[in-house]
Amino acid sequence: MGTVAIFTVFFAIFGFVMILVGWITRKWIGRSTDYLVAGRQINLIVNILGVAAIGYAGTTLTLAPAFTLMGGLTKSIFMLGVAYSLTGIISYALLIAPAARRTGAHTLPEWLEMRYDKKVRFVITLVTVVAMLGITANNILSMATIISGFTKWSIPSTILLVFLIFLFFTILGGMWAVTLTDFIQGVLCTVAIPTLIIFLLVKYGGMSFLTQNWPGGNVWTTGVSGKTFPWFSMFYPSVLVAFFLYGMALVWGSNSYWIRVSSVRSERVAKLSYLWAAVILFLANGFMYPLLGAYVGSAHPEMFAPRGTAAPAAAFGIFLRETPAVLAAYFLLTTVAASVSTATTYYMAGSSVIVRDIYQRFFKPNAKPEQLVKPSMIVNALFGVTALILCFFPGGPVYLFAFATAWLAPTAVMVILGLYTRKFSSTGAFVGGLTGLIFMSIWTLLDLTKIYPLTTKFGHMVIPGVIVSVGSALVANFFGKSKYDFVVQKRSKLSEEEITVLDIIRKGYNTMAEITDLLDIDSFKTADLILSLEKAGAIERLSNRGSGFYMFKITDFGKTLPTKISKDEIFEGIDKTGIKVLEHISGKGQILSDDISKETGLNTMALATVVSSLARRGYIKEGGIWRRTVGITEKGSQLLSKYKEMVKDGI
Repeated sequence: MGTVAIFTVFFAIFGFVMILVGWITRKWIGRSTDYLVAGRQINLIVNILGVAAIGYAGTTLTLAPAFTLMGGLTKSIFMLGVAYSLTGIISYALLIAPAARRTGAHTLPEWLEMRYDKKVRFVITLVTVVAMLGITANNILSMATIISGFTKWSIPSTILLVFLIFLFFTILGGMWAVTLTDFIQGVLCTVAIPTLIIFLLVKYGGMSFLTQNWPGGNVWTTGVSGKTFPWFSMFYPSVLVAFFLYGMALVWGSNSYWIRVSSVRSERVAKLSYLWAAVILFLANGFMYPLLGAYVGSAHPEMFAPRGTAAPAAAFGIFLRETPAVLAAYFLLTTVAASVSTATTYYMAGSSVIVRDIYQRFFKPNAKPEQLVKPSMIVNALFGVTALILCFFPGGPVYLFAFATAWLAPTAVMVILGLYTRKFSSTGAFVGGLTGLIFMSIWTLLDLTKIYPLTTKFGHMVIPGVIVSVGSALVANFFGKSKYDFVVQKRSKLSEEEITVLDIIRKGYNTMAEITDLLDIDSFKTADLILSLEKAGAIERLSNRGSGFYMFKITDFGKTLPTKISKDEIFEGIDKTGIKVLEHISGKGQILSDDISKETGLNTMALATVVSSLARRGYIKEGGIWRRTVGITEKGSQLLSKYKEMVKDGI
């Protein structure tokens, strides 16, 4: 069998598995929170590969070898290895991921309303939808182009085939299906790393082959033509631009990374999954594929300028042509898997914003999560059809992808300023975000229409865009006041909702995410209640920035305020609900967390909060590679035996 025949078999198996996952995970969906954020049940290993699957994309498989051919190994390693994989992903892990998980916001625009106001949320919602559409369409088309180039299948039919596969499993299983298929795709791509390295070493030899055959002189410092691109320049490619583009804009400002954080079990999982994903992505984008470019350039110097006409981006394709059929088909499948994983993640990132930030907010503000499952599926389908249409629209994905990369930079600025400056106002965020978006959109239009190509005159737009966004935001901030800049005025009379929130904090659930999930409301509503209690002097934030901004403690004055909690409702820091959950788990070994939800009547999000609290205190142990399982520990059994008889009322 030839490469195309083998790949066809691989592709058929791959498509069947993707559809099967969607069919299985559809049974795990009971409410919109299951559909959009997988009920916050994603564990560490699954999310590591899920995050890695976003960055292990068809685009990076093309760019990383190309950068080596253009500028040598060192700069290629810095472009996508250091700038994106290490700087971008690790900075997200340390600066954003724990805080994002603690906020409880399902989407990035939802958090922007929590932190700023509705105007900022609305602007970024529109931006996010367009950006996610553009990136989704671009990935579908890129994937179809790669497949078509090797199989000779027509691009339209390939687009339609791939689209139908991932549309089927995402509509059925939502974020659960995307997460599980990303795990499978992540495994495929991760296995490819050592496989490819071993093949290159066996076929060509070690570094001596590169140093002896590299046509440009020094393989570390120059490209195949003997030239290189700069470290510090406003023009792309340069390492400086890569740090702004790949290390900041495309990561910090993207809802695709935010919903990954929102779906995990804890802040610890959020942080560690991104740190470990950064290692995998560096091995792929900062080591394996730059090295592949070096081997292709050394083995086929006649293919590239100045001796040949092949574009540097064609390096991966040239490599596959001389690879044994089975290996070539497998490596090609990993390219498809990488593109599918990236496309579906951005696909869910876009459709989740439409459901949470447009449909629910404007049309069904009082809808319960159980009532939003079917609308979520319908929105998912419509979003996918729109992306499909854009794939066939001449220049559509190119224009939208150009806009998408530009528009994410101002959003990234608003995220960092919002997380780490309490006094940054809604006025500053709105003006800075809108000004940056308009500036970068005009820049892109002038480039694409050739009316006045600013990029050829001044360099890549990402750095000027960031400067304009930050500058206008800081200036506008002088004309506005942060809603968190206030003088506490103690107030003894609280509303019923405020008393409920204060009692939740008394029970030990003291983060924004925990309070939101227990109340089963949108996080921006929780944020308003928290702010009201803060102004009344009842609570304080642990910090004015970062994760601590979304963790609270009751003040001495707050301890004197009204409560609905009786004296026998809290036992060694665990409330009656926690004791009853321990009772349901006791004697059953490791059981599905969802089964406890059915038995107790707690919704999955509230149960996730209770379970996380019990696990954090050592009363239960968590497990489950896919869905969360729980079992009681010896410490939990001791607590239960001590207080079980005192808990007489059901949940």
